[in-house]
Amino acid sequence: MPNRDLYAAVDLGSNSFHLLVARHERGQLRVIDQLREMIRLGGGLDTRGRLDPETRDRAIACLARFGQRLANFPTLQVRAVGTQTLRRLAQPQSFLIVAETALGFPIDVISGREEARLVWLGVTGATAFGEQPRMVIDIGGGSTEIAAGLARDPVFAESIQFGCVSVTRRAFGKGRITPRRWRRAAEEIAAELQPLQAPLRASGWHHAIGSSGTVRAVQAIIATSQNALPGPIRSADVAELRQMLLDAGHIERVQLPGLSSARQPVIAGGIVVLEACMRAFDIDTLEVSPSALREGLLHDLVGREEHIDPREQTVQAMAGRFGCDQTQAERVRDFAMAGFEQIAEAHGLRLIPRDLLDWSCRLHEAGLAIAHSHYQLHSAYLVEQSDMPGFTRQEQQLMAVLLRGQRRKLGRDALAPLPGRMATAARPMLLLIRLAVALARSRTDSDLPDFSLCGDGSDRFELGLPKGWLAAHPLSARGLQLEKAQLTALGLRLRTVTLKTAQRPDAAA
Repeated sequence: MPNRDLYAAVDLGSNSFHLLVARHERGQLRVIDQLREMIRLGGGLDTRGRLDPETRDRAIACLARFGQRLANFPTLQVRAVGTQTLRRLAQPQSFLIVAETALGFPIDVISGREEARLVWLGVTGATAFGEQPRMVIDIGGGSTEIAAGLARDPVFAESIQFGCVSVTRRAFGKGRITPRRWRRAAEEIAAELQPLQAPLRASGWHHAIGSSGTVRAVQAIIATSQNALPGPIRSADVAELRQMLLDAGHIERVQLPGLSSARQPVIAGGIVVLEACMRAFDIDTLEVSPSALREGLLHDLVGREEHIDPREQTVQAMAGRFGCDQTQAERVRDFAMAGFEQIAEAHGLRLIPRDLLDWSCRLHEAGLAIAHSHYQLHSAYLVEQSDMPGFTRQEQQLMAVLLRGQRRKLGRDALAPLPGRMATAARPMLLLIRLAVALARSRTDSDLPDFSLCGDGSDRFELGLPKGWLAAHPLSARGLQLEKAQLTALGLRLRTVTLKTAQRPDAAA
């Protein structure tokens, strides 16, 4: 039987896969189980974005084990995300289809900035370092995330494509660690960090906090070598570790006290990144947090259930920035959401958050800020290409498909950008937004009819309208005829009939 108090986060990192299970009680998250496996997904990726079979099999086997632990969890209480390596896959869907089947839950690929936001949420939600602004540095396998601020939402969040696995592969090929290779890697990372220095200074941070495997490994090495309790990381200690690695000369000869054998192959790359960050941002002492991305995922999940959803804030900000007509957006949204409630069960739309349709309607005219001609394409571009805090790449792709297809001609490849689980739901959602946009064209509330919408769960839909309404609204009647023709590109059939009841459905039901 599903336990409504349990939440789970799955982090498909470039170095390790993590599963964290927590119970939400009395307003707090209490971790009750965690699993971790070293997969080195990033190490199995070639320069063309192809994953080697051995690494792929290792990843899928791990996800199957995680899936067993997550059996009977409610779908909305599990969040699985992929980071830098999945962002670099040449054909992500071929991997994700198998991976989602093994895990039993959807896997979202998140942007670097969204990863930074979630890391921030995890670290600040679990670490008490006073009330002054702080900076968080999270060194992962394929990338490093940096965020700064004070409250729940950071004022700065960025990601660079340097992590312990990726830097080790690029800088220390065949395991050789030389001063020249180290210097070249450090300079390359410093160049990437240089544009971040000014905005980070402007954030006014006072405390620097590190998180994830590399930082915790360095903390353990220092504590073991000094025979002390784990504490903050000082820049002088990191410099000593650099010299010890250079003295070893090869990854296989590295012998650092307190370093696990699993972490040894990638520690050199991690320390290069760590030292480069501490130098670039003038960090003398780095506190260490036990929390990171997966804890942030849990806090984000609970926040959404408590109606603290950063995606809502993002949509509000974008609608204001691009001057969207709020009244017209509400007309379109109300019609589309009323239709959604009528067909959701028959068409399995409950598997996709209804808010994605809501938000698409509210941003459907964002493209008018660029041009009226083909504004639906501009709206789709803005949503697809913008950094949207809280949203995954797949969510932005779905919204872009809805916005691109809200009007005018529908291509038969309209759903091509979407994974299978989203493409199935997007077909009826496209019908809903197209009907809403077409029938709200007069931009007046009085022209919107009472209606009913029925679907049989396949490709046939029936739109019920009041008797005589089409005759009294010739523009809308013409629009519906055009819609019927366009929807055939999606394999959908729309039929209009006389409405039997005069009560308009409640969009907020």
